[in-house]
Amino acid sequence: MKILLASPALSMEEQKNPVVSNLFSNAMPLGICYLAAVLIREGIDVELVDGAAERLTQKDIIDKVKNGNFDVLGISTTTVSYHRAIELARMAKKEFGKSIPVLLGGAHISAVPNQAMVEEAFDIGVYGEAEETIIELLRAMDRGEDLSKVKGIYYRKDSELIFTGARPPIENLDTIPFPARHLLKADNYSSLPTDVKRMPKFSILANRGCPFHCIFCDSAVVGKKYRSPSPKYLVDEMEHLVKEFGAKEIFFVGTTFTVSKEKTLQFLDELESRNLDLYWTCSTRVDVVDRPLLERMKHAGCWSIRFGIESGNQKVLDFIKKEITKEQVRKAITTCEELGIHTKGFFMIGHLIDTPQTIRDSIDFAKSLPLTDITVQINTPLPNTEQFHLADKYGTLDAKDYLKFSFFDPVFVPKGMSEEQLIELHRKFYHEFYWRPKILWRQFKKVMNFNTFKNYIKCLDLIIYLTLKRK
Repeated sequence: MKILLASPALSMEEQKNPVVSNLFSNAMPLGICYLAAVLIREGIDVELVDGAAERLTQKDIIDKVKNGNFDVLGISTTTVSYHRAIELARMAKKEFGKSIPVLLGGAHISAVPNQAMVEEAFDIGVYGEAEETIIELLRAMDRGEDLSKVKGIYYRKDSELIFTGARPPIENLDTIPFPARHLLKADNYSSLPTDVKRMPKFSILANRGCPFHCIFCDSAVVGKKYRSPSPKYLVDEMEHLVKEFGAKEIFFVGTTFTVSKEKTLQFLDELESRNLDLYWTCSTRVDVVDRPLLERMKHAGCWSIRFGIESGNQKVLDFIKKEITKEQVRKAITTCEELGIHTKGFFMIGHLIDTPQTIRDSIDFAKSLPLTDITVQINTPLPNTEQFHLADKYGTLDAKDYLKFSFFDPVFVPKGMSEEQLIELHRKFYHEFYWRPKILWRQFKKVMNFNTFKNYIKCLDLIIYLTLKRK
């Protein structure tokens, strides 16, 4: 059996959008890379295609299926790319009929499986973590066995959609082989200029799940249990990337890298014992770092940390269950500044109880912090999150078009505000933060790095769009 795992292509209109073209394909899709790795281990023939990063059309992907003599097409999708997954599945059905089953996987089906599987072009939906499910599923399909015995899938029988039950999350992540990155071209991915120090740069999934309770987060859709590979596994993967791909920098994916101080210290011990000559970055929370830990991280090659701040108004922070204070934010960011660690603050505007004033508070708070960079998103209530179910009480949610669930379009508008206000405040946030002499000087110093300069040129349209021309 031979399977093609695909991330759908962008439309021509999406490729012209600087947000979509720059932010939706700047890192390898580790999800399908992990699946490919376990399939290879089991002797199953697999190939990968990333339509967005490779700048392909949907027809290009269909032609690849046809010319490669694949038996199965698997499509991975998030909520914002679900419309593209539907288009690709329909094209596959038109071209191949029932001869090539189409599988759907990814975050969207795990959030709203019954809604996602309404589209009949998807023959089977894979729910939750798929590394174990995909092996059992393909073997059952190859042998013509009853699919009801395969946990973690949705399938159709006599026009009825059947769910076989949730599969428990994988307890020991060390049992999963490193992602099959060799099946994609690393040159197709380039980090934002604010996020890179040396190239080539690769991402590593540092954890799955989250122990916290933010109402906007979709990590709890299929279970909140926090799991991470062992420190040795993480450093082994870093060493693998150095030896096999010439990696110079690592970006740890996951929002809570330092949630376990004990594991983080073990990781630092292991990393320092290897002498890998790597820079690395991570994301975490302001309440799970302290000065001694940050000093160790800096010494071990950590040059930048991304913190989820979300708002500069304490009432909003309390409402979204962020469980942090502005004082904790200031302390963490200031400590990083003193140690020479760059910081990026992640903010959102348009929270359920946001007003023009609370958003103004966020802008002023961001400007008062010694942050190096920011990312500002427009709050997007993802399906089946806590805030998704509360949205109608606090404003207007338009969930009819998932194409707009990009985190840069106002699909939710709080009471007393308008879409136009949110868009203008979003532009103001970026403009007021970045167009200050202090920040411009920091960015100029980054441009002096050749790798960063190249990336600045690549995403110049995004910089202009977010800070000057957003309408």
